[in-house]
Amino acid sequence: MADNKIMEDACARCGGCPLRSMAENEYRRNKADNFARTLAMVRNAAPLFDEPVFIGDGCRRRADMAFVLSGKMLKLGFNQAGTHNLVDVRNCPMLTPGLNAFLPELRRFLLEFCQISVTVKAKRKKTQTVSLRCGSVRMLQADNGMDVVLDLPAEPGLEHRLAAADFVNAVSGLLRLSWCIGGGIPETVVEKQVPELYISGCAVAVPPGVFLQASKAAENAMIAAVTGYAGNAGGKAADLFCGLGTFTYPLAKNRAEEIISADSAPAALKGLQNALNRNQIHNVRIISRNLFKSPFEAEDLDGVKVVVMDPPRAGAHEQCRAIAALPQCRRPEKIVFVSCNPKTFVYDAEVLINAGYVFERVKLIDQFVYSGHQELVALFILNPASKINLENTKE
Repeated sequence: MADNKIMEDACARCGGCPLRSMAENEYRRNKADNFARTLAMVRNAAPLFDEPVFIGDGCRRRADMAFVLSGKMLKLGFNQAGTHNLVDVRNCPMLTPGLNAFLPELRRFLLEFCQISVTVKAKRKKTQTVSLRCGSVRMLQADNGMDVVLDLPAEPGLEHRLAAADFVNAVSGLLRLSWCIGGGIPETVVEKQVPELYISGCAVAVPPGVFLQASKAAENAMIAAVTGYAGNAGGKAADLFCGLGTFTYPLAKNRAEEIISADSAPAALKGLQNALNRNQIHNVRIISRNLFKSPFEAEDLDGVKVVVMDPPRAGAHEQCRAIAALPQCRRPEKIVFVSCNPKTFVYDAEVLINAGYVFERVKLIDQFVYSGHQELVALFILNPASKINLENTKE
C-alpha cells in the first residue's frame, strides 16, 4: 500500500503523463477529439480517419530519465510538468515490467558512480576535482536484455570505468553500458552482448543511443499502417529519415524492386547495413544524406512509386517542397507520412496538397499515454485528375 501511495504521488507530480487523472475512456475521447481538431487545420483536405491505436500502460521499452545527487540522496526520474524540478520515480506505470525491475539496480549504481571524483580542466589551464553528480540516462529493454547510455557533463575517469564494468558484470540481463558527454556520440564502455531487436522478423543489432520507437506495440502498429498504406505494387520505394530501418525491412520484404533508404545518422545507417547483410536482404540501397539540407530531388526519386517519410518533430518541410517542385509526371504516386508532431505535419500536408496530392487517410497512434503527445501515419495519393489535366494541357 505504501509503495502504491508513493507511485501515485509521483505520478501526480511527474510531467511524463500529466493527464493520468482522467478516466481511460474520457482520455481516449479527448485525445481523438484534439487530434481531429488539429488535422482540421489542413486546408482542402477531408481524410478518412482510420481506427486509432491506443497503447496501454506497461509497454514502454525505452525511457530517458534525469538523475542528480544531492548530498547522499540520489534522485532518478522525470521533470515535473512545466518545471525543471526532478520527480524521483521508483516505479513508473508506463514502463515495461522489466524496466521497472531494473530501476533499483540502476539507482544503486548511480549512487556510487556519482560520488566518484574525477579531475577536469578548469579556467587558466588549472585543474579541479569534481564528481559527476548529474546527467541523464537512456534505458532500452531490447529483445535480449537491457542497454544503458549515460549522458554526462564531463569525461569520466578510470574509477568510473571500473564501476561501470562491475555493474554490467554483476547485473543479470544488463548487456551493455555506454556513455556520451553533453549529448555527443556514445562510447561503448562495457558490452557483454550486443542488444538486439526483431523488426518484421529481421534480427537487428542496436547501436548505442540510436533512435527507436518507445514501445514495441507502437512500432508494430506503425509498421502495419505504413505497409498497408504503401501496398505491395511494383516500382521502387524510398524510406526517407529511415534511421535503423524500422520501415525498410517490411518494405523490402513486400516489394521485389529496389528500396532506397536515406538518413544522416552514421551509427543508424551502419546498423541498418549490418542488419541487411545479416538477414540477406539484397534489394536495399542506403544513402547517407542530410535531407534538411539536400532533400531528394528528381534524379534521386527516378522510378520511385512510393515514398515513406518519418522525420523528427521539426517535420520534413524541405523534402516536401522538393517533391512539390518536381514535374507532375515525376512525382511519386504515394507518400506515406509518419509524424510525431501533428502541428508541423499540417504545414507539410498543405505543401503536398497544393502540389496535387490528395490527403486520403490518417491513423492516430497514441504510444505516450496520458499525455498531449500525438503520433500519426498518413497517406497521400497523387491526384489522377491532376495528371490528366496536365497531359491535356501539354497537347
